[in-house]
Amino acid sequence: MGRLGDRFVLVRELGRGGMARVFLGRDEVLDRPVAVKVVEPDPDDPEAGLRFQREGRAAARLSHPNIVRVFDAGEDELNGREVSYIVMEYVPGGDFKDLMDRCGPLPETLLSRVGADVASGLAHAHERGIVHRDIKPRNILLDERGSPKLADFGIARALDGTTSHNRRGAYLGTAAYSSPEQLCGERVTPKSDVYSLGATLSHAAAGEPPFSGNSLEVANQHISEPPTPPRERGAHIGEGLETLILGCLAKDPGERPDAARLRDRLLQGGAADATAALAEPATRAGGIPGAEAASRLTGAVRTNGASGVGAFRKRQADRSPSSGPLESTVSLPTRTFRAGSRQRTMLAVLVAALLLLLLTVAGAWALFGQEEQQGGRTPGQGADRNEQAKAPGPQKSEEESGNGVNEAAQNNSGGPGSSDGALEENQAPAPPLVRAEKVVYNLYYQESFNRVGASWAYLSERLQNEIGSPERWAEREDIYTFEYMAFTSYPVARAAGDTAEVTFEVRLDHTWGSESLSGTWVCVNEGGEWKLDRLENAQTVPV
Repeated sequence: MGRLGDRFVLVRELGRGGMARVFLGRDEVLDRPVAVKVVEPDPDDPEAGLRFQREGRAAARLSHPNIVRVFDAGEDELNGREVSYIVMEYVPGGDFKDLMDRCGPLPETLLSRVGADVASGLAHAHERGIVHRDIKPRNILLDERGSPKLADFGIARALDGTTSHNRRGAYLGTAAYSSPEQLCGERVTPKSDVYSLGATLSHAAAGEPPFSGNSLEVANQHISEPPTPPRERGAHIGEGLETLILGCLAKDPGERPDAARLRDRLLQGGAADATAALAEPATRAGGIPGAEAASRLTGAVRTNGASGVGAFRKRQADRSPSSGPLESTVSLPTRTFRAGSRQRTMLAVLVAALLLLLLTVAGAWALFGQEEQQGGRTPGQGADRNEQAKAPGPQKSEEESGNGVNEAAQNNSGGPGSSDGALEENQAPAPPLVRAEKVVYNLYYQESFNRVGASWAYLSERLQNEIGSPERWAEREDIYTFEYMAFTSYPVARAAGDTAEVTFEVRLDHTWGSESLSGTWVCVNEGGEWKLDRLENAQTVPV
């Protein structure tokens, strides 16, 4: 679609707002996905470019785990027009609005965790004199672990003591979540962000915004009418959280807590509620995907403030192989692990035991094929001798006795390994069936690490042509939201003519939830390698 800054390739458009478009891009230097926000000059709005530049400068001053990072900014030409752009980290898990739409009213533990993290990011920005001015569910993104990150400081202003950025009548924001002073065109302060976060939490708790109607009606209600308490609108939250949300929605900014205080109170309430939630997870989670996990997360918080959050995250990283940065990756036949140092010895023992088991199974499998095909070949000539069939020269006796179980199975089906040993012209020998099983395993293993190119390489040429590009493959498979995979039924291959059919069942964990996928991958032989050609009898069940 284009290139900016000689290193950022635009892959596809993710969305657009009032003054900018956002693209999924790739940083070719660091080989990582990025989000690129692009704005074109607007002759009717000469200040648009200035606001956009201010966005980049303001966001670049912020460095916090709950704020989207800014990597680069500049000006370049795109499709023959001069544009300004900002390059940010790509957050693949969707946004808070999507989660609310899918799940309806959210449980208290999840609200406390998300609210505390967002408030922590706001406190960081407010300490540096920056007000976001547009806190809403769409601007709260979720990363691959479900942690929230504040995005789009596109209308943020530095509180630098001037009045030009806070003049009366200059309103920028979203009416459904905006503070009364913001809607009246009065001076906006950090307490305005707290009001908007309170409106967002109220919406998430009750499944609907605190006020309804058209934009003008909603604005008037924000200014003059008290909000209906969330529990009266169906929210399943405690009195403490409801009181805190209503405090954020106070008309007078002086009556609202600041962001740091809000963070501390959310952590306190979330930790107390999670203790009860762990005792009754099914009741407290309310059937919401991911809510039980959120209860476990919030339940680990036992202290207040940023230091408590940091200690909690450290404990989680020590305790769980799925938390914290990736230290090592161990490939086992049934699950993807991200292992910490405390597990390495155990995993090494498991790997050694697994290898011994695989050798035993392979030997038995090969012996069975020998007895069926030749009436008892000498044991010890296993699948490794398949490679000899590819070598030129007079090796007839080894070829006849060394093709392993794959050719035995294909002989029975009348495929390319038929009794006369003839292969189609220019057709490489079919690899062992165990390699088809490995290809299916590797596909989902690579997807669980968001490796688009690696998973794309396992597809047949026909399937690649049908899909069109790795980018479309990533979109189809939702690869950038992929987290983990676990095979509940390990791939099992059988020969079917000149193809291999691999049945399997795998649990796929995404940032938005988990599902169980079962079916049969049909593999074709391309150049002596199995490639995935089509998925048949696919069934997907939410987990």
